[in-house]
Amino acid sequence: MTKARLRAIIFDLDGVIADTVHLYYKANKKVADQLNVSFSEELNQQLQGISRMRTVELIAAQGNVRLTVEKKEELAYEKNKHYQALIREMTEDHLLPGIKMLLEDCKKQGIKMGIASSSSNANTVVDTLGVRSFFDCIVDVKKIKKGKPNPEIFLTAADQLKVKPDACVAIEDGEAGIKAINQTDMVSIGVGKHLRAEDVNLHVHSTADLHLKTIKEVFEKARKGTDYNSAYTKN
Repeated sequence: MTKARLRAIIFDLDGVIADTVHLYYKANKKVADQLNVSFSEELNQQLQGISRMRTVELIAAQGNVRLTVEKKEELAYEKNKHYQALIREMTEDHLLPGIKMLLEDCKKQGIKMGIASSSSNANTVVDTLGVRSFFDCIVDVKKIKKGKPNPEIFLTAADQLKVKPDACVAIEDGEAGIKAINQTDMVSIGVGKHLRAEDVNLHVHSTADLHLKTIKEVFEKARKGTDYNSAYTKN
């Protein structure tokens, strides 16, 4: 029997590669303030990986505010313009801990890398951070028919990388993204204290704990049917 080999890693962008969650919070809170709706960092985390329009709908729902389609589109547009202004101020310092080393190690070992982000600003963020050369594909979310938690964006990434899903690891910090990965044959890694360890093959609290050696071990054990996470959850 041939040993399972990890051929590709598919990354979410915000909260996995880029330290942008606080920028999303500022942009989302501006929408909430306009609607006179309370908004928390916890709710902001729950909205990670969800489309712009759906985010506006969920913020409005917090205050039982009914919006016309036109108003939702207006708020979504304004939110994005505010977010774009914020990301233009980013530098390489906004790469999350340990990520640059992980990208370098994957490149050295010939592991393909792709980005499956719900953000239409993914290309801008990647260029601003100076890491585009590491990625073999960045999925164009505008061509995705169904957003996370539908698995379409992750399967599209695997297809663009020309790698079968069962040879991929996917890394996420959003609940919607984890649900999407778990509907595929990919091995799932969740980042952040807000996620449940039992929902993923590996749970880490920080990107600083994402080492290629560990990711490979998780992948191999998952392919053998071993529950790696029960023995390995980083604090």
